[in-house]
Amino acid sequence: MKTIFISSFHPLISRNILSTPLIGKLTDEGGMRVVVIAPLKKKSFFEMELAGSDAVLEFVNTRLQLGDKLLRYLSLAALDSRSLKIKRSSKMRTTSAFFGKIAANSLGLRLNRYLSAYFTPRGLFRDLLMKYSPVLIFSTDVQNEFDVRLLIEAKDRGIKTVGAVRSWDNLTCKGIIRIMPDKLVVNNEILKNEAVSMHNVSPDVIEVIGIPHYDFYADQKNRTPREDFFKGLSLNPAKRVLLFAPAGDRYVKENIVDRDIMKIIDKNLDDNWQILVRLPPTDKVSNLENFNAPGRIIFDRPERFFATPKNNEISKSSDRRLADALFYCDAVVSGPSTMAVDAAFFDKPVILAGFDGIGKRPYKKSILRYYDYDHWKQVLESNGAKLCRSPEEFALELDRAISDKTYKSKERKELARGQCQFTDGGSTDRLLGTILKMI
Repeated sequence: MKTIFISSFHPLISRNILSTPLIGKLTDEGGMRVVVIAPLKKKSFFEMELAGSDAVLEFVNTRLQLGDKLLRYLSLAALDSRSLKIKRSSKMRTTSAFFGKIAANSLGLRLNRYLSAYFTPRGLFRDLLMKYSPVLIFSTDVQNEFDVRLLIEAKDRGIKTVGAVRSWDNLTCKGIIRIMPDKLVVNNEILKNEAVSMHNVSPDVIEVIGIPHYDFYADQKNRTPREDFFKGLSLNPAKRVLLFAPAGDRYVKENIVDRDIMKIIDKNLDDNWQILVRLPPTDKVSNLENFNAPGRIIFDRPERFFATPKNNEISKSSDRRLADALFYCDAVVSGPSTMAVDAAFFDKPVILAGFDGIGKRPYKKSILRYYDYDHWKQVLESNGAKLCRSPEEFALELDRAISDKTYKSKERKELARGQCQFTDGGSTDRLLGTILKMI
């Protein structure tokens, strides 16, 4: 029996890949043995979440070495993007901004790949590679340090590799692709163009497949019955639902912005509405966690499996609740997150909060700067999600959105086409086909 390794070192992979039918299709249709490799510190989660699947689970110690950190630092310096220019000016250390000026070019990219090929730490996966002799490695996040290690150890042994770009902002925010897989899968043409133009990837090795975990969203038969969903979150079935996705503390220091925006929403809705606050699964929202909210504000707190929020994994049940919330809500308010794409996929009016609550901050500390990142360009140009830069503009846009569910529907469909590429529920099958063709 041939063996495939699938990596899962980033918290979103449990949702993006492992929650999809991919493992079952590889074992049932492809006749493969699938080995999922994950962090040892998360063993209990993966054993619980993948119980009943046909996957073999293996765990490794995910402690970064100095070489990992240095090469990641250099990979960030070697990428020339608007996102990183903003990030260097507002969040990164001065040295990173300096190196970015001299290394963010084609020479810096080639040098970075040369250094990565020779100095990336090796040996973490040696025993597993010898034990299973896989015919293919599926790296689910090609820019993750442990995926980089796995890819390079596979290449040292002549094992075929398929790599995925994990998320919409990775190619403009997470540094260059340091080790090229034999085949690269991406969600959409936007990412394909970024891979070619910014990372010098040949278009011939790129496959556009869509977003695999959206296959679950696409089929309405997967939705929880409305009565059960409302009852589970103590929502009033007689009232309409405004879904609010706060930005989170990682986006805003001294974060009172999310609390202010929630209060503005509450002030501008009549008694026929209730507010469902979907807290981020991998972040805190300090001023909302223990907020003494009015009765019509309900919080959905995704399960926390680990003490550190950024290490949290997204369970199937948590993602199901999100899909149900998007399906049954009437409008969405979001900070700078993928919730805008989620809402567009479900064709729900979505408003982007691009102001700092009732206060005002300088640009480098403002929530507004995130919407100038590269990955927001198509979203904003589609006009499918309105970016509001003041409370007054927000109130006007909110009134339009809640008054007419078809408001900007055409534009939302354009947003979804650009970001999702496919909305047919077939992205997992396209990924499966790409993997099987490589064997």
